[in-house]
Amino acid sequence: MRFISLGELSVDDIQDPFLVSIHIIADPSESRCLQGAIDRVLAWIHPDLQLFRVSERRTSKKKKLKQSFTSQPALAIILFLQEEYGEDQILHVHKCFQKPPWQFHHTERVHGKFLPYMPCNQDFFTLACGTPLWAIRQVHYGKEIIRFTIYCSYENFTDMMKMYELILKKSVWKKKADFCVFPIYSNMDIDIELSLKRLLKGQTPVPLDSSLLEFRVKDFGQLVPLLPNQCSPISEGRWQTEDHDGNKILLQVSMDPFT
Repeated sequence: MRFISLGELSVDDIQDPFLVSIHIIADPSESRCLQGAIDRVLAWIHPDLQLFRVSERRTSKKKKLKQSFTSQPALAIILFLQEEYGEDQILHVHKCFQKPPWQFHHTERVHGKFLPYMPCNQDFFTLACGTPLWAIRQVHYGKEIIRFTIYCSYENFTDMMKMYELILKKSVWKKKADFCVFPIYSNMDIDIELSLKRLLKGQTPVPLDSSLLEFRVKDFGQLVPLLPNQCSPISEGRWQTEDHDGNKILLQVSMDPFT
């Protein structure tokens, strides 16, 4: 696979590769370890796209009791890896997830064609309490994909879709009754996507208290009155709000998508 440097990325303002990113907050002295674990995984896909930033909180977070079996972490990152690049890439990334600080979370049965060296299921992993789930899927054709997936409550799915359309200034690309995809960025090798997945009635998406989705936005003043919850400034050019399910998100006010 040919890697593309940031200097080769599109400068079209519609094609901002950093339109969506994730900010992870680690316990003291753990940020370097977590950042390194993420970078080692993404180095096999696109080493120049720094979509995940890890910082540290001042004091350690108190551990929470395990959620009930009906709960679902609200955010996941699915890596769709191209099978034509062979066994090495897919197995290497899977092995990365099996080493600390990664922790196994759960397995889901997946239907479809699998390569002989791939298990007929999808293993989900996480870095630490309150951080997103991660998983691998193989791609039989087309480009590789980094997909941010937000799990939505059954009741709020439609409102969530409308809200993220406003923030992204993009229309839904793929839409089903329980799933939709927003195209974020695309080049000749990789696609970046944001998807919303509607949970079944009775399932509860659990907001992540150590992770925030961050969006670069223009026309911030026009956007604020349309959002369901109040925006609060947290630093120069950054505001925090919540979506309909209580997920905290950051809005980075930017006139230039590459600043």
